[in-house]
This record gives sequence, C-alpha cells and structure tokens, in this order.
Amino acid sequence: MIRCSVFPCLPAVAVIFAALLTAHQAPANLLPNSDFAGADPTANILEGWRWDPIQLPNEVQMNNDGSATMTGRKGFLRSPRFPTRRDTTVSYQVSAEVHGKGRLRIETIWWDEKGRPASPHVEIILSGHVLAEQPARIEALAHPGGNAAFGQVRYIQDSDSDDGLLVLRQPAVEVVPRRFEPGELLLRLDAAQPGDSPAEQWQDLAGVNRPFRIMGAPEHDPDKGVYRIDSRDEFFEGALEDESRFDFDTARATGRNDPFTVIVYASLDGPSFGSMLNKLDLRKSDPESGAMLDAPGWLLNLTWNEFGKKRVAFHQMLNNLHDRIISRHGGEDGQSLFVEPGAMHLFVVHVPGDGMAGNIQVFLDGSRLPKRNVPWEGGSLPKNRSITNDEPLRIGGGLPFIAKGKPLFTGTIGFVEIWKGRGLRDGMTPEAYGEFRWNNGRPERGLIGKVR
Repeated sequence: MIRCSVFPCLPAVAVIFAALLTAHQAPANLLPNSDFAGADPTANILEGWRWDPIQLPNEVQMNNDGSATMTGRKGFLRSPRFPTRRDTTVSYQVSAEVHGKGRLRIETIWWDEKGRPASPHVEIILSGHVLAEQPARIEALAHPGGNAAFGQVRYIQDSDSDDGLLVLRQPAVEVVPRRFEPGELLLRLDAAQPGDSPAEQWQDLAGVNRPFRIMGAPEHDPDKGVYRIDSRDEFFEGALEDESRFDFDTARATGRNDPFTVIVYASLDGPSFGSMLNKLDLRKSDPESGAMLDAPGWLLNLTWNEFGKKRVAFHQMLNNLHDRIISRHGGEDGQSLFVEPGAMHLFVVHVPGDGMAGNIQVFLDGSRLPKRNVPWEGGSLPKNRSITNDEPLRIGGGLPFIAKGKPLFTGTIGFVEIWKGRGLRDGMTPEAYGEFRWNNGRPERGLIGKVR
C-alpha cells in the first residue's frame, strides 16, 4: 500500500496521470501500413495493399506525402488484412481523408480463422459518396459477424469520365462499441395469443397489421401455443392492404441496403419442400417446363428433402433461372442442419439487403455464431431491377406452383417476428436479440416485457 500525507504522493500522481493519458489516447489504428510506406499495390502481394483496375483507363500511384492516388474510370484499392476481436459487441469505424472527382464506395471484407469467407463476407459500408475538391475526413461503421477473424477494407474509385480522381490519406480502422439504430417491429404473431378466433384469423400483437387469414385448417394447440401444419393447403395469409410493408428490395436495384430480420420459433417435423415465409409473385411461367420466368420476391425455406437432409435457405429472386440468389445454412455442406423432429427451435435469419447470398446469416437457438452459409453459385441479382411485388405475405405455404404434390412445410409454428433495419429491439444485433428471445430454451411468449 502507498501511504501519503495530505499532499498527493508522487507515485500515486504518476499512476493517476498515466491512467488519464491512457483513457484519452486516440484509438489504435488496426490498419497495417496506413501511410503506404514502401507499398507497391501493383505487385499483388497477399499481405500488402493491392490495386485492381476494373474499368480502363485506371492507374494508381503512391505519393511521398503518405497518400495514395487512383485516377481514371474505376478501380479497387484493397488494404492488408487486420485482426478482429471476434466479438459482436464491438464494431469497426473505417475512416480516411479523401478528395477528388467522381464517387467513392467503401466495402469491408471479412475472413474466418481458416481464411474462408466469413458471414457476412462483404459489407458495403459507404456507397455513392461524391468526392469534393477539398480534403475531408469520412467515416463509416462495419459490423462483422462473430466468426470473422480478419478484415480488409476495399476503397472503390468510380467515375463516369476518364479524369476521375481519388486521393486517399490516413486510412484507419478503429474498434468502437457496437451500436445500431433501433429496428422497426413490422410483425409479431404468437400462437400463444392468436386472438379471439384462432380457427379463422391470427392477430398481430405488434398492432401494425390486420389479422392474418387462416387458410385450410391448421390445428391450433392452445396448451403448447403452436399451430400445426400437415398439408399444402394450410397456411396463413396477410392482408393485401399491408403487403408493401414486407417489400424488402436490395442494393442491386436501389443502390442502398434494405436490411431486415425474420425470427421464427418452430419445429420441423417431416418432409418440407417449400416455404416457411414468402412474398413471391409468379407473373409468367414456361407452360412446358414450369420454370418461373418472371417471379419477383423473396422466400424463407425450412427444408427437409427426400434424402433426410435439413437446412435453412433464403431466396431473393426475379425468376428461378439465374436471376436470383440463394443462401444455404446447415453444416459444412449447407444441408446438414441438426434439428430434432418435434423439438422447437428458434431461427433468426438476417438479410442485409445488399443482394449478396453470402452475407445472409442464420442463428439457431440463441447462438451468437451464425450457421455456416454455403450459397448457391448459379446466379445473381441483376442491377437496377426491383424484386418487389404486390402479393401478400404468406406463412407456412401458399405457393401452389412450387414442389407440386409435395408438402411445403410439415411442423409447428409458435411465433413469427419481422424487424426492419440492421438493429432490432433497443438497437440489439440479430444475434443478441436471438439470445434474448431464446432465453435458454424458454422463450417469453405473447407480449414481450423488458429486456432483462
């Protein structure tokens, strides 16, 4: 123990002063070689700065004042890798001093500890920033998933003319507490409180939508607080007046992300070949092959195929040819999800809205680590084409034109929630909210109280 008189003793003052200095230090920059010293981005060095010309003419130059310059139409400048904390309670503030002519987009790229794409893999954190002649410092936040061990920053210079210019100085990546804006609760259905007519309609506890119509005769079990679906003809259909609330477009069409999260408490009890939730519009099909030639929308599948394989899959599409994306979650092969028949599970599906299948995340039973995503590689969403439609939201089926003759969903549904935005309740991340809702296997039902 250090004993002192009424005057502060020197060792104690030194300790206090050092602590104050530490508390007010500038955050550490995680980005290696942020002054581009000795960098040769044309050399294609794995752990160095790398330049990729995308649309010619495009050139890159490292300057003596510690800045980098890209000129021309379009090019990428990708940073060396930096380590992450693998902690979903923090985010990463990406900043740089920039000026020039044209536009700037910034993306973060995330890798797991084995060097494989993490989920999400690519985040668009700044899009369409118009460069000015005067230097200005810009900032954007990145939010990697819990399996991201390393990150990179990709600066994308874009111009409609040959004289485009980006001057980049003092790029930085700093750790900050993770904060999202609170999300908007669009829907909360709970079979524990379905309303006064559970055989006819299912009320929205969020008080936002008209009751969902009950199609067919799904059995309501008030003791277990679930609806049981055993037939293709059994599903729940939202009102047409509310359909636009569930139109989630993608950055491929609009240039901006339209993120949302679906939470489903359900059991998968038998073969299921169709849709747990969908907002899909079949406008044109091939009369011979049955191919959906024009079918914009999205659907969430809990699948149990003829080989006994189970997985979660999410589709955003314009047709079922190549203008679509599909994420596939469950095991190393994306089709070995471990769920016990008859057991209730909590599925949290976060769709970032960038139109990239590899960035969709699924969290199971309160885990903060996403299930492995093995996206389908046979297609992509084209630019400038919207996936929105005028169809109502449907739950448990309601798609007569797919998986003909096979069950669309076999199992029970306890509750369904849909949130708009990156954050959910009180700005919680999807994985944090999933942990809260799972509540160690005892989800709170009906109207939800305060976060504990």
